[in-house]
Amino acid sequence: MQVEVTNRALEGILTKVVSSRKKDWVDRLVEATWAYNTTWKTTTGFTPYELVYRKKALLFIEFEYNTLRVAAQVDLDLSHAQRERLLQLNGLDEQIMQALLHSEVVQI
Repeated sequence: MQVEVTNRALEGILTKVVSSRKKDWVDRLVEATWAYNTTWKTTTGFTPYELVYRKKALLFIEFEYNTLRVAAQVDLDLSHAQRERLLQLNGLDEQIMQALLHSEVVQI
């Protein structure tokens, strides 16, 4: 039963990402499997990756943005990581405000 559920989920992911020619599904299979294995499941409360490896998967973007979880796992100075994250969040707030101001100017 679980195999059919997993296959159906993988088929759904592949259907969304495969080109209209449907010939590049093999190239997308690794990505689709990774997406499935790192997605939280309500039935277990974990991702399949967590169940197999007993830890959360670290995504590349987390290394790029130095998330607190990555900092803790690779023994980085958390206070530095926290400061960097706050700076990033402040930068996002500024970008959102600029976008809102720009959209108001355009609407006027």
